[in-house]
Amino acid sequence: MKVLKKIINNFFNAILSIPRILFINFYRIFVVRIKVFNKKRIPKDRSLIFAFNHTTGADTIIVLGALRKKIYFLAGSDRFKNKFSSFFMRKFANSIPIFKKEFIKNFKSFKELFRISKEKKVFFGIFPEGHLNKSTVIKKIHSGTAYLSYKTKLPIVPVYIHNLSTGLNPRSSLGKKPVWEGIFSLFFNAFRKVNVFVGEPIEPVAENIIIEFKDFKNKKSYKEFVNAINNTIREQFIKLQSEADILIEDKTEMDLEKNKENKLNPESLTADSLLDSLEDKKLAEN
Repeated sequence: MKVLKKIINNFFNAILSIPRILFINFYRIFVVRIKVFNKKRIPKDRSLIFAFNHTTGADTIIVLGALRKKIYFLAGSDRFKNKFSSFFMRKFANSIPIFKKEFIKNFKSFKELFRISKEKKVFFGIFPEGHLNKSTVIKKIHSGTAYLSYKTKLPIVPVYIHNLSTGLNPRSSLGKKPVWEGIFSLFFNAFRKVNVFVGEPIEPVAENIIIEFKDFKNKKSYKEFVNAINNTIREQFIKLQSEADILIEDKTEMDLEKNKENKLNPESLTADSLLDSLEDKKLAEN
């Protein structure tokens, strides 16, 4: 009976996921231009936790399209306030609500998370900054990512999303509404070239992290362990951000040199090179 129930649930979940798959792939192929760097760093044939920087409410849709994996996101409960936003977050952003103030309500969410984590190959997605960060400075890393990694023994893979339009002003009336901010951000990033940089996996039981924290019986040791993971995540974000900035800067300089050469030799221009130049110029301006 349990096997039959599982088969039926899997069938209906597959049917319900079709709109999300169609929407994400349409957005990835026809609307936004996404390039992923260092994708080989993602461990194969194992479950893991992705940690993303958080610029807009559209980040979930963009990374689902970029990494092409079914990722279960943990999102603040304020994004599930009504039926419309709850439907969008669950069915399109593939998110599970986390209650920051009413912690007792997280029992159902954590039960769902730990049930999912027992599957053979699953991916979780967390925004460890805890809220939208419209600036280029990496803010404080909260402990939720480290906690989930510690409890599930899954590695954390930091992923930095680069060159996103910041979208609506967070102080505007629509900018204060998470789902509408996300929907408008999808439009703001239309036809934009977005770069996604994958970092090195952070193992929750790596020797460099637990060498000094072998005893987790007291709260101080656990807190130090979490802080060690958080610091590693932040360091990787800063490193990936630096890699992205250097890459764009070098590409811009190369394009300027190319444009100079083309001005000196107009006959060398082809239709393809003209299109490339226009596309790259737009990226540099953004």
